[in-house]
Amino acid sequence: MMRRTILLAIALVGLAGSLLTGQQPGVFTAAQAEAGRVAYMNTCARCHTYSLRGRKGEEGELPPVSTLSEADQKFIGNPNHVPAFVGDVFLSRWGNKTAAQLIARFDITARDSSFGFKNVDDNTAVIITAYVLQMNGAKPGDQPLTRATTAVVNSLLK
Repeated sequence: MMRRTILLAIALVGLAGSLLTGQQPGVFTAAQAEAGRVAYMNTCARCHTYSLRGRKGEEGELPPVSTLSEADQKFIGNPNHVPAFVGDVFLSRWGNKTAAQLIARFDITARDSSFGFKNVDDNTAVIITAYVLQMNGAKPGDQPLTRATTAVVNSLLK
């Protein structure tokens, strides 16, 4: 009984800390974020870079946007700019939106089925979103991220 009381107290202190700081408990798991990292590196990184910082098309930028395949450049539309998935510019655009809205945006196959990624399934956008949230400062927890997660992105960040 005493052990249960102590565990409950620890859980309540953690929840209170989250509420006081405005953070929600983690809405994705560490396993989702790691799977998302692998998926990102195998899909998105070729355009958005391994650092998630995107491409601005600046003189001397390496690798230059022109090194992307013709299909990638066509998909991007503006070959001089690939948005970042981390940082202030990303958060100014996505911080007040829900995780579900971000997942929908990352679901490239739903928007353009001709854009060929290997090993992309219905869960890929979910796990990539978990990785992007983590790279922006969100902490994983026990709750898995789903397409229905309504937490606002900014509320998840430290």
